[in-house]
Amino acid sequence: MTRSTARPALLAVWTMLLAGGQAGTADAADGYPNVEFHGLLDARVVQTPNDRSAFDGGLGKLRTGGDPGSRTTTLAEGSLTAMAHLLPGLDVYTHVRAEGEQRTLVDIVEAYVRWRPAPGGPLSWQVKAGAFFPPISLENDGLAWTSRYTLTPSAINSWVGEELRTEGSEVTLTWRPEGPGGSRFDLIGAVFAGNDGTGEMLDYRGWALIERPAGLLDKLRLPDEVPMHQNRSPPASFQPFAEIDHQPGFYVGGRWTDPLGGELSYLHWDNRADPTISNGHAYAWDTSFDSVGYKIVPAQGLTLLAQVMRGDTEVYPGADSESDGTFEAFYLLASQEWGAFRLSGRFDAFGTHEDTPVTARHHFDEHGKAYTAALAYRPLAWMRWTVEWVHVDSRRQQRLAVNLPIEAHENQVQLGVRLFF
Repeated sequence: MTRSTARPALLAVWTMLLAGGQAGTADAADGYPNVEFHGLLDARVVQTPNDRSAFDGGLGKLRTGGDPGSRTTTLAEGSLTAMAHLLPGLDVYTHVRAEGEQRTLVDIVEAYVRWRPAPGGPLSWQVKAGAFFPPISLENDGLAWTSRYTLTPSAINSWVGEELRTEGSEVTLTWRPEGPGGSRFDLIGAVFAGNDGTGEMLDYRGWALIERPAGLLDKLRLPDEVPMHQNRSPPASFQPFAEIDHQPGFYVGGRWTDPLGGELSYLHWDNRADPTISNGHAYAWDTSFDSVGYKIVPAQGLTLLAQVMRGDTEVYPGADSESDGTFEAFYLLASQEWGAFRLSGRFDAFGTHEDTPVTARHHFDEHGKAYTAALAYRPLAWMRWTVEWVHVDSRRQQRLAVNLPIEAHENQVQLGVRLFF
């Protein structure tokens, strides 16, 4: 699926979903087709750090940032999801979001068709086709790809939301040797188009902790230092999901689920991009990585998460401007739930390293760590209040190019309310 065909395909999925909703009222005898709608309204009041945010062309590691001085800002967005059950085992899912900072007022985050035949024994399978997140995140398992633990996800899952989206097909084979309720083994594989821009943000800006995933029509803004160094006028942006070299990417992985509450997962992802190819606006970035995650519920209300990722990315416009870098990140999260309250804490560590013959600028090397604490209160099934504090310490050579200290210490405090319907 190329970029030129991706949008009509998504519109076709949306049309099918609406058609299923209209037909659902006419054929209720057997319950098919029918549509489930769910929504999320998210409002925030944020005390921002001093460092200029990447959303504004800065080198800050958080979604908000004031320059100079800290300030208070308000963020708001709304998501609507729809799952159309067209036939037994055949579903169509769409997630659209309205938000003022994205390229279009309303954008599509995910849209796919899923076919899950009824299992005839310990083996079962499913196939998805469309645009969707790869199965990496352990945190973002809530409505509209949100986290129930914190407002701001880890550096790993922030990057997954920004630069990764499967535009293709995924197959999952499941084996339950002990039947339902026992151990479960999943083997996952996918082939996708697009994602040739994946890696550019990691190289040019580095890791960040941002809870807003990119929409399929959205663009990501690069730090203003990048176009200025390239003798261009800022702002500059790129489409992370664009198809540039017309070569498919793939990922393969597996997941083991223990009936006692443990889950171990692995994924190898590779866009197989040709780093010498350009579409006239951007070059393809040859990016691959490995991710390992573990989730366990050792006691009532207690959840522990751990995830590590390591990969590399390369772009090759020419021999004098090649960039070949590696990246790695890790986090540990603990969350305890007591009735309507949930207390969560997380530690992140992340880094990048760049090898390049370019000597006219500082290399984009960085090392950082982050601490997150969040207290959530859900007085009603349709309402959740969360207060969160995030502290990030990072060291990035790129800051020297714009006369900033190489080290930054950022603090962000926010109060958020999410309304579910």
